[in-house]
Amino acid sequence: MATVCFYGDLQRYGRRFKLDVHTAGEALQALIMQIPGLRQHMNNDYYRLRIAGRDISDETLEVGMRDKLADDAVIHIVPRAVGAKNGGVFSVIAGVVLIVAGAIVSYFSGPAGAPLIQAGIGLVMGGVAMMYTKLPKTPTLSSEKNNNTSFSNLDNSIAQGACIPLCYGEIRIGSKVLSQGLSTN
Repeated sequence: MATVCFYGDLQRYGRRFKLDVHTAGEALQALIMQIPGLRQHMNNDYYRLRIAGRDISDETLEVGMRDKLADDAVIHIVPRAVGAKNGGVFSVIAGVVLIVAGAIVSYFSGPAGAPLIQAGIGLVMGGVAMMYTKLPKTPTLSSEKNNNTSFSNLDNSIAQGACIPLCYGEIRIGSKVLSQGLSTN
């Protein structure tokens, strides 16, 4: 018997599963076959795997999934924190440099280095936040919803956040109403 424990966003599929399997690969395959949507969800993310108290790395994954499990082994599957992009590294480095420079200035001339230290802390925090934040997706013309207003009092409408064309001169195309007032006099 093995126990598989899900953590983080995987807990929507369940927290603990007791399975009669011989390897960790069999346990994961059994769960993927029985829980709808689990395979797709796991393919879109990165996870940390711990089998019977041993962390499994990318190099030892194949062997770790085929090794025979001890009785009452526990398999932990934990989502890994992954940065959204490479941006923010420069901010962290510049922040650390400012903190060190501020500490040196403070050592030799008193509180004069405090603003450098504060600016450095701000840059480090901003850089870390930039690394962990995903960029928002902006709508494209093909993803813009067709706002059919045939049965309402609006002439035309546009989805929020969509691009607005800027035309000069005489145009022969439909418009996109940005705002429409209503008067009840």
